[in-house]
Amino acid sequence: MSSDVIQNMTKRLNSGAIQNKSSEGNGLQIDRVLEAILLSFLALFAIVGNGLLMYVIYSNHNLRTLRNAFVASLAAADLMLACTDIIYQAVEKVIIDFKPIHPSVCYIILLSGVLFGSASVFNLTAMTLVRYVNIRYPLHFNRYLTVHRSTTIVLMTWLIALCLAFPPLIWRPEGVVCSTTKPSDEHILNEAIYMSAEWLIWFIIPAILITFSYYRIYMIARTQARQIAALEVTAVSETNSKNSFPVRGRASSLREKKAGRMVAILVGFWVLCWLPFFTVLTISKFKSQVPGFLMRLFLCLMFANSAINPIVLTWYNRELKEAIKKLFCREKQSNQSLSMAETRSNLRGSTSKTAF
Repeated sequence: MSSDVIQNMTKRLNSGAIQNKSSEGNGLQIDRVLEAILLSFLALFAIVGNGLLMYVIYSNHNLRTLRNAFVASLAAADLMLACTDIIYQAVEKVIIDFKPIHPSVCYIILLSGVLFGSASVFNLTAMTLVRYVNIRYPLHFNRYLTVHRSTTIVLMTWLIALCLAFPPLIWRPEGVVCSTTKPSDEHILNEAIYMSAEWLIWFIIPAILITFSYYRIYMIARTQARQIAALEVTAVSETNSKNSFPVRGRASSLREKKAGRMVAILVGFWVLCWLPFFTVLTISKFKSQVPGFLMRLFLCLMFANSAINPIVLTWYNRELKEAIKKLFCREKQSNQSLSMAETRSNLRGSTSKTAF
């Protein structure tokens, strides 16, 4: 009798354990599906946004400027990152126990992730520095930034990104690249040196340059706004206008606030997208295990930078914004003309039938 009771209890415990495992498995599967959907949307937005940005620059001759060459290079890096790493991560989440066709695919994804991700950061840094030089030295900007120099800068950003992406392919074995982020013991020194180089080249130096450039841009914009306000006040006082001074002063203050808000958005968003992932990646490699949901969350946040970049770039570029508006208006007008032509042809066909 006691043996029957024990057997029944063990069966219940086993069935309960199986149900708990199945419920945990269902929860993990739902998380994977949601993450795959999020990554797919990020890839779609990044491909459409950056592809549209590149098309607008290429199709408009007045937008083929040296400054927009950096914008196009940045969009190309974000576009390629979406087509390779983001899509690969989405497929990996959808298919359970996903294994690539060949181990070389893992190395290609590793190379493309670092190459296009760092190229995006380097192009953003170069574009910021060019913008600072343009605002700081407006009269001499065309002499400083020639076609040869701008081409050299763009090529250098991609060359540095390639040099940063290539070293792990030398020492990381297949198991480390395709399955885990933990470095092997014999390569722990290489990984430590490489992570330090990534922090320095990929994040710290660009963060310093971007922050410095936009801080200087903000200071120059504030100084110019105050100078313009002073000139306007002088002109108003000469014409004996008493009520214009407060309005001009408020306009100057609004310009300063707008410039400061732009600096906060660009610098803050870039740091917000990249710093968390770099931090948890470093901790997971050399310290304790990081919760999986944090890694996935910060990875999606890093990929979101490639999807948001074209929005930020066009929002603060009046020429690009107007070109995109004209493109959509032209498409809308062409669709309306096609629908009107189809309606006319249908009416002609109906009248010809009634005539007989």
